[in-house]
Amino acid sequence: MSWDVLLEQLRLAGEVVTGPTGGQDDRELAEGYRHLTRIFAIAAEMLVEKGDPAHPAFTRWMTAHRKMYGDNPKTVYDAAIVNADHHYVIRGVRGDHAYLGFCLYGTAVGGAKRMAGNLNDDEMSFKPDGSFEVHLGGPARTTNWLDLESDVTEVMIRQYFSGEQSGSTYSIETIPAGGPPPALSLAVLEPRLAALGRYVRETIEAETTLSALSASISPDTFRSGSTYVNGGDLPTDPPIDASVIARVMPTPAIQYSGQWYDDLRDDEILVVTGRVPDCRYLSIQLLSRFMESGDWAHYRCYLTDRDLELEPDGSFVVHIAHANTGHPNWLDTSGLRSATVAVRALRTEETLDVTFTRTVRAL
Repeated sequence: MSWDVLLEQLRLAGEVVTGPTGGQDDRELAEGYRHLTRIFAIAAEMLVEKGDPAHPAFTRWMTAHRKMYGDNPKTVYDAAIVNADHHYVIRGVRGDHAYLGFCLYGTAVGGAKRMAGNLNDDEMSFKPDGSFEVHLGGPARTTNWLDLESDVTEVMIRQYFSGEQSGSTYSIETIPAGGPPPALSLAVLEPRLAALGRYVRETIEAETTLSALSASISPDTFRSGSTYVNGGDLPTDPPIDASVIARVMPTPAIQYSGQWYDDLRDDEILVVTGRVPDCRYLSIQLLSRFMESGDWAHYRCYLTDRDLELEPDGSFVVHIAHANTGHPNWLDTSGLRSATVAVRALRTEETLDVTFTRTVRAL
């Protein structure tokens, strides 16, 4: 029975939480087990309730309480299950946010992901009232169209917000629209339950593997107070496999930089310096070992380009510490002793040049 398969996959996912790449202390173990429930909640809706590609519907992945894959705070991520057997249309109305993008992902038999298509609002055509249609599959079109290759399994829509902006609204349907889905039966449900279990296990395996690889970037050198700029001087050994990065479903519209910190003490500050490039959006945030954004509902654990107070020369300085340093760009660790500092710039042609320095503070 697929129910037994589901339970076995969840057991294996739990072993990741307690394994070598999982939680290293009480706080992280708690984060890991809670993370499994969050992945389960997202995947149960997406794969069990809305897992029929003939009757697609979007699942809102990220909220303040549902997170995975290195989510960006307050960004909207909506995903729907699709395949190459159908022609889909996404109809919507554009908001005034910083970015709107559509990304297709292919999935191999073993769970490996690849980016299979991308369309953003710079490349789209909109009607005067902001309404739009995006077609997936079906006859080729000159605008607002993405081809569906045979391995495509998901479409993801992203909306980034720099402030109090209105969001886009949209829905997805097949063309031509079909009748109601088949009545529920074990034959319908069992493969979805099996897919749910695999998804939870594969997701936490990919997230902890990527965090472990990030932590392997010369942590001793970093701990001694040296700087780390875009990974140029400190290549990973072994190199981070591109397929691992693809598994957490990035978008080509974003340039990333970041640094893992380990065992940040009460008397230390992690100082992040750089410049905001010419871009649509920039954020600096913390990610747990399980690639969840910090508790932004209760802590100041991320900043956008609009939040940053710049230096007289136009650069920025951010303090990351367990207690308020008095700096206007202080980020609260919320007690996470080890985490990733993630910096992302959206739609930029410039190099994202960021430096990370660990220093002792005066208490």
